[in-house]
Amino acid sequence: MLYQGVLFLHSWLRWGVVILGLITFARAVRGWAGGLEWTRTDQRVRLLFITLLDSQVLLGLSLYFVLSPLTPRSLEGLRSVMSISVLRFFGLEHATTMLMALVIAHVASVASRKARDSTAKHRRWVVGLLIALLCIVAGIPWPGLPYGRPLLRTFG
Repeated sequence: MLYQGVLFLHSWLRWGVVILGLITFARAVRGWAGGLEWTRTDQRVRLLFITLLDSQVLLGLSLYFVLSPLTPRSLEGLRSVMSISVLRFFGLEHATTMLMALVIAHVASVASRKARDSTAKHRRWVVGLLIALLCIVAGIPWPGLPYGRPLLRTFG
């Protein structure tokens, strides 16, 4: 029951991450292209995106390390799942791409905060966020793929 509940939250929270990531990206592109000042709203949206992504990864890690029956529990288990695309995706690829996205988003956030002017803040955030969003999109188990999952998971 706990597994199903966390999986349900993880499935739905991804849409918050994706939608807020796109909104954040659009704001940053507009700020960079338009030479706009970095505002308190830009700062808040960046922080909200990072917080939502952190929460999503935390749920994912709890599924991966504690709750999921799909996670290989040993190095030998990892070797055995490498030839099975569904198990390889959830046992290795999904977790790796999402952790990469998290690290890239955090690095971009710090780089943006440390920039001296608004143009550099927007530019650094755009570049890092684009790479993080590409990792996120690559790591989502889209329907139609061999390891695909429904776009909107129901509870249970």
